[in-house]
Amino acid sequence: MRDITLCHPRLQRLASAWMKACATHGITVVIGETFRTVAEQDALYAQGRTKPGKKVTNAPGSSYSSQHQWGIAFDFYLKMDIDGDGSTSDDAFNDSTGMFKKAAETAKAS
Repeated sequence: MRDITLCHPRLQRLASAWMKACATHGITVVIGETFRTVAEQDALYAQGRTKPGKKVTNAPGSSYSSQHQWGIAFDFYLKMDIDGDGSTSDDAFNDSTGMFKKAAETAKAS
């Protein structure tokens, strides 16, 4: 799910402040995954185990060990043209310029 309103109210406020701080530093971030149900977390856990793909988590849904299941975590991606080809869709996870580290530093400072 990509709905930040499903997360804890404090995280909603922190995410909003962080996104604004990133924007002032020229970093455009978009909220990706937010709250996950047991079924959604189990589906991610199955990747690379019982379903094709790479492992993406060590947290099975039934154990409630993912912070996403408690509404206190979210994933994000970049919406920036990092490689200068005129497109942002191919750069969502391009960290060649260290933008993810800059975004993390902005989170710590805000």
